Amino acid sequence: MKRFIYSMICLWAVLSCVEQQDYRKTLVHAQHIMADFPDSSLVVLDTLGEHSVNFDSHFRMQYLLALTYAQAKVGVKFETDSLTKALVNHFDDNGSCTEQALAYYMNGCALSDIGQAPEALQTFYDAIDKADTTRNDDGYNVYDILRGIYGQMAAIFHQQCLPKDEIWAFRHYIDCVRKTSGEEEYIIAKSQLIRPYCLLGEKDSVLIIIDDTYRELIRLGNRQEAAGALVAPIHIYTERGQMAEAKKTMGIYERESGLFDDEGNISAGREGYYYIKGFFELASNEVDSAELYFRKAIRYGYLSEGYRGLLNVYREKQVMDSVLLFSELYEAAQDSLHSRMQTDAIHRMATLYNYSRSQKEAETERANSRKTRWWATSIVMTAVLIIVGLSLFHKENSKKKKRKIQELERDLNNAKNTRAEILEELHQLKAQDYESIIAAKEYKLAELTKVIEHLQSENGASRDISASQEQDDLEQFLNSDIATLFVQKATGKTENSQPTETEWKMLISQFSKDNPVTYKTFGSGKSLSKLEQRICILLVLDIPEYVISIMTNSSASTVSNSKARANEKLFGKKDAHPLKINLIHTLKTL
Repeated sequence: MKRFIYSMICLWAVLSCVEQQDYRKTLVHAQHIMADFPDSSLVVLDTLGEHSVNFDSHFRMQYLLALTYAQAKVGVKFETDSLTKALVNHFDDNGSCTEQALAYYMNGCALSDIGQAPEALQTFYDAIDKADTTRNDDGYNVYDILRGIYGQMAAIFHQQCLPKDEIWAFRHYIDCVRKTSGEEEYIIAKSQLIRPYCLLGEKDSVLIIIDDTYRELIRLGNRQEAAGALVAPIHIYTERGQMAEAKKTMGIYERESGLFDDEGNISAGREGYYYIKGFFELASNEVDSAELYFRKAIRYGYLSEGYRGLLNVYREKQVMDSVLLFSELYEAAQDSLHSRMQTDAIHRMATLYNYSRSQKEAETERANSRKTRWWATSIVMTAVLIIVGLSLFHKENSKKKKRKIQELERDLNNAKNTRAEILEELHQLKAQDYESIIAAKEYKLAELTKVIEHLQSENGASRDISASQEQDDLEQFLNSDIATLFVQKATGKTENSQPTETEWKMLISQFSKDNPVTYKTFGSGKSLSKLEQRICILLVLDIPEYVISIMTNSSASTVSNSKARANEKLFGKKDAHPLKINLIHTLKTL
């Protein structure tokens, strides 16, 4: 009976393993097709979900992560962030880099959908930090995940009226599209830069982007998509009075974009074109036609632009009652618009900037400390003991050297004084011709002279030893463990490229120990700030300036200005570029 039970248990275990392997193959298949065919991936996952009662705990979380990703890709909106938070908590300790990045990405999407834009941005930054494009140990496409992250960030920056940040996000988004999609999708992705450049008012840049998009899409044979990108130039050309260009562009847009029905009505959601067409008609002296388009724009909610257009129409017609009416309506629409924009701006300022990136870094630091508390504590304690021990040893050694030099100088001075007294006595005795006394004194004088020479020699040797022990040793510093760790961080060979405060302290301590002469110059005269010291040491480690800005969490301009100040303090020349050469030259000559 026992053998039978044991055999059944073994059979169940084997069958379970076979089932788990089949489940995993199905999940990997769904992951592989996720980027290009999310609908099909969702069907596969729904079918796999029918066996969820047989999943182990970790596989269940992997399944939920894939299911959430597929749902997000097909446009399902999040109503809560409870599931995505659970995914983040699980994969932070149990997942690969890609799974962690995807979990944070999904949590950011959930936060964005429920209206928590600042928290969403922080979570997207976390997702970017987790992603590792050098590894491909999961079924997911890392660049497809990063593409989604940067696209979401660009949308938030646009809502927050932060066009420069939106451009930054879109450039990364475009790079990911280039690595994951075809040429046409890459061209369309580049055209997304139109939005932030419009916010910046850089109309020449907008025209260049649209012209490039149009030509590239025509080259690929997609005339409809190419024509659909031409609405902005119509407005810009009209404003500039370039009516021939505006008319030509409008003709292409209306004939080839496929956005208009037989009666000339544009597709839903694009009705803002009516006020653009109205201003074109007005500039072409087609006043009645312009009036029709402005009234049409007002019906679709474009009040400010429509009322402004009708105000200009009735100025042309010189109907003063209507001019007065639409002046008031336009003013009211503008006040409403400005009030709404001001309210939105206050809300954005109160939510976005109060939730700063420094808070994100603090959270990251706390998360890292929870995972490595014992290890970090051991390193800190060891580092403190080493630093304290070295400090005490150096202090005691310095005291001994000083005491010995003081004793030697005291003996030397006593001997010199005694010799001076004897010389005086000899002078007097020679005058009295006491030969024997003179001979004895001369003998004592010779002995004292030997003592003085010996003391002078020993004193000089002690000073030479003391001076020789304070020499820079650049090679010893470059070969130290902490210097090697910083070089690994700079070259992306560690999980986190930004050093902790403990690691900074260990680096400074190692540098001051191996290069005491140079380190003293950091604090003499106009002493260097903490940031300037760190930048100098990173330059000695041959770390590029753009990596230094990342490791010190500073902008490129801040790093450059700090280099210039440090060079002026240390070498008397306010120029950032030669700082590294001056530091290396000083270290190698001392």
